[in-house]
Amino acid sequence: MMPAAVFAAVFAVLFASHVWADHCWQTDRWAAAKGRPEPDADGPTAAESWRVLLAHVAVYHLVMALMLAVTTLLLHLPIGWSGAAAGIAFSAVTHGFWDRRWPVKAWMVLTGSGEFAKDPQGRYSVDQAQHVFCLWGAALLITLV
Repeated sequence: MMPAAVFAAVFAVLFASHVWADHCWQTDRWAAAKGRPEPDADGPTAAESWRVLLAHVAVYHLVMALMLAVTTLLLHLPIGWSGAAAGIAFSAVTHGFWDRRWPVKAWMVLTGSGEFAKDPQGRYSVDQAQHVFCLWGAALLITLV
């Protein structure tokens, strides 16, 4: 199977697992608490925020790994364990990074979208775009490692 076809199949699985896991397997409490609160904000403690974030990232990547395994088996994709581990690890680290929320705001300010960063929908849109960009990197790792 050509690497481009494998990449396309893997990216499709990662994107589908992202949409499903990030929106259907995340509780309201996790969504509200996973980003460390601002220093003067009411909300979860930093320790609780980290616990929630780690739980979310673990469940999200369990869903991803299961969907990737099923697809790989059913379609006989030539994916190795090391590539799958590298891609899923990359996804876990980057997903956790962007979900802390401050990196999304910082990115938006850095790229000239400071006003858009004040809009919750704007921050959500950039958060999702960053996740999909990182899924592209994870799919490359899975395909090529």
